Amino acid sequence: MTTVTAVIPVFNDAAYLAEALRSVLDQTRPPTQVLVVDDGSTDASAEVARGFAPQVELIAQANQGIGGARNTGIAAASGDLIAFLDADDVWPLNSLQVRLEAMEADPSLAAAYGASEHFFSPDLDEAKRAQLHLPQGHAHARFAGAMLIRRRIFDEIGLFDPSLRVGEMIDWTSRLQDSGARIGKIDALVMRRRIHGDNTVIRERPSHGDYLKALRASVARKAAAARDAGAA
Repeated sequence: MTTVTAVIPVFNDAAYLAEALRSVLDQTRPPTQVLVVDDGSTDASAEVARGFAPQVELIAQANQGIGGARNTGIAAASGDLIAFLDADDVWPLNSLQVRLEAMEADPSLAAAYGASEHFFSPDLDEAKRAQLHLPQGHAHARFAGAMLIRRRIFDEIGLFDPSLRVGEMIDWTSRLQDSGARIGKIDALVMRRRIHGDNTVIRERPSHGDYLKALRASVARKAAAARDAGAA
């Protein structure tokens, strides 16, 4: 039987964590292990996670950023496959099932991902909504919460770069792509991303240079690979 660990990093998202956890536990094929990594929260996030015990395991640490929190979850994971969900997002009921079926049908896949959609958090008033952009429709993108990844892949290409406060997923998926690994694309909605005004990409605006750092690293890897191929 294929085992799956769900890793949910949380930093001061107590208001949304319970909904995220319910969406994980209510899956048509639920994970065999659910880990919440409390990344130095100062709100009630840890208490919310404890309320779901024993189905949910809580790991507490000093703040390291979302990449470091995911790495902590990976280190504690017992599953053959790893799924991620940010504490303010949710999965549709069959999210894990459709990704699992794709991975089980094709053992050569290193990872599989589906489509995502965005939604305004119900606690946002109209004035706040008018200030924020809400992308429309479903779109395929390699968001962490939309992917299902074989555990061994992290041993092969490395963990998330904890120095990146944002852009850590762009950096990691670029390394995955550059490794030549096969990645499956699923035509199904697998994640709903909550827009609430304090999302990481908004909160960490000063770190947007991290995106450039991740992209430069990808360009450097490709250039090195091209040089190696030319020398062979």
